[in-house]
Amino acid sequence: MLAKIVEVLEKYYGGIKSGEFPAYDAVVRKMHPLGVLISIVLSQNTSDKNAFTALMNLTRRLGYRLSPESFSRISDKELEELIKPSGMQRLKVRAIRELLKLVNENPDVLTESEPEELRKTLMSVKGIGPKTADVFLLMYRGYPTFPIDTHIRRVLYRLGLAGKNEGYESIREKVMRMLPESKYLSAHLLLIIHGRRTCTAKKPKCDECPVRNLCRRVSVADGSGT
Repeated sequence: MLAKIVEVLEKYYGGIKSGEFPAYDAVVRKMHPLGVLISIVLSQNTSDKNAFTALMNLTRRLGYRLSPESFSRISDKELEELIKPSGMQRLKVRAIRELLKLVNENPDVLTESEPEELRKTLMSVKGIGPKTADVFLLMYRGYPTFPIDTHIRRVLYRLGLAGKNEGYESIREKVMRMLPESKYLSAHLLLIIHGRRTCTAKKPKCDECPVRNLCRRVSVADGSGT
């Protein structure tokens, strides 16, 4: 059923537009892999608008690629100020510095490491969870994995495809079984867009939903949107 839902969403929302996802734009703009990873970190616990602002601050100061070398000429204090629009700047600077250490110790770690091993390495960095690691692996490395964010979790729950308290890994593996690998990236982005525009956290627009005939509307049948 999820494959059919993604097919409908593709027709309804169309292609992914520039400016919607910092990490996606970073890949398209051919940023250094570290820059791509940093763009994902900046997106944590904030809106993409705020993440884009922080990312543009960095690229104006350090160059559009955000190579590891460019960070050697900037202090933590200035780095915090530049990424402040994304929030949680101290924690994010700490994560960025740890990622820099990884790359400086092994320049090929982000591009040549075996994907599952890299996933473990990234998740060992404080501030890097499975979603951040999976977004990098999927978007930059083209590795078949499926990041689960709050929008995707909510949409899948309302569709009746995931439990309310189901764990990240359980949902990720379930989705990967339901979709062909070729659809992982587009499905990931489309489900987020659907969660932002239609299947919103509060007052979901069920009457406008393109997949309303396929949705079980778990916990929204009464219009509560919870």
